[in-house]
Amino acid sequence: AMSSNTYELTYFPVKGLGNMIRLILEDQSIKYKFNLITKDTWADFKPTTPFGQLPVLTINGKTKISQSHTIARYLGREHGLMGSNNIEQAQIEMWIDQTIDIRTKFLRMIYENYEAGKQPFIDSIPAQLEPFEKQLTGDSAHLLFGKLTVADYIVFDVLLVLVALSPTCLDSSPHVKAFYTSFGARKNLHAFLEKPEIKSMKFTGSMHV
Repeated sequence: AMSSNTYELTYFPVKGLGNMIRLILEDQSIKYKFNLITKDTWADFKPTTPFGQLPVLTINGKTKISQSHTIARYLGREHGLMGSNNIEQAQIEMWIDQTIDIRTKFLRMIYENYEAGKQPFIDSIPAQLEPFEKQLTGDSAHLLFGKLTVADYIVFDVLLVLVALSPTCLDSSPHVKAFYTSFGARKNLHAFLEKPEIKSMKFTGSMHV
């Protein structure tokens, strides 16, 4: 069931929290306009956002939705990626929330404690991925229900970030690594991630990753 809504995604020139949304839009061939905000244009745009932060998804030219995971879940519901019932949806949201914990620790290390915190964080990655490793045993193509859900995109996006920090960090999580490899080979995703302007874009606003 494809939605007939029109979308405009507004974000900064980093992958950041906008990337998971772009992965869904690109992979699902959902048409959208990408509105890049620079330091020069942010001051004017900021007051028009719900919470003074990005990303923002503008729907049908008028409704603005903020908060990256809310946008991702909205797109999931609109495009058949949030499960078949409330129980499936709750499980999808549970795994999404677990990725938020990993991302929060990553960002805290990047912005507050990079020099001292980088190696301990890298060392902690296998333990942080252990629930995902167990979940992907038996089906390394999809996290849940043997089918594509929003959780796949968000888990993949977090793995992109972790691999950018430490290219070998998935080696001790073979099912997670198999998922990362197969999901990244999806035709539309691969084409998007290989675009020069996307490849060269940093994951954070820091100088590190």
